[in-house]
Amino acid sequence: MKKSSNKTSDATLRAKAEKILNDLSTAINPLKTWMSKPDALKLIHELQVHHIELELQNEELILAAEERESTREKFIEFYDFAPTGFFTLSKEGEILELNLCGSQLLGKDRTYLANKQFGFFVSKATKKNFNLFLEKIFRSKARESCEITLQNNDSNPVRAFLTGIALPDGEHCYINLVDISSL
Repeated sequence: MKKSSNKTSDATLRAKAEKILNDLSTAINPLKTWMSKPDALKLIHELQVHHIELELQNEELILAAEERESTREKFIEFYDFAPTGFFTLSKEGEILELNLCGSQLLGKDRTYLANKQFGFFVSKATKKNFNLFLEKIFRSKARESCEITLQNNDSNPVRAFLTGIALPDGEHCYINLVDISSL
């Protein structure tokens, strides 16, 4: 993994730690019983420098964790509030994940839709198109698309344009669903 240029190198951390230690005015009392005073002073110095290096690394880790959390929150916001439906489907067409727009387009709550067959919401007239679309996604490993009609008992039919691609694991795919009813 490539280190970002804003990360402090080990040598720089060492230099910072040495400076902080040298700036501290603490009395050092070496253990006289089992090592010489110069050796004890050197050991204490090394331990203090290492301790400061660890504190500096910890500060960097805290900043990286905060940055990661901010990025995660932005991704969740983008995913959940996107104007199109996003789905992760299994090879068998089972809904594994979906965003809010996807659940609205299917007319059901996300918790209800988890582990349900996407094909259940496809009209009988376009189910063959959907099944062929899903099969082609996993066979070609390329982006595929099709038009279908979504139908559920609670709302009017929704004409939809699907675009999908298989994930590298070959067992799942991402689907983007756009409502084209008004076009």
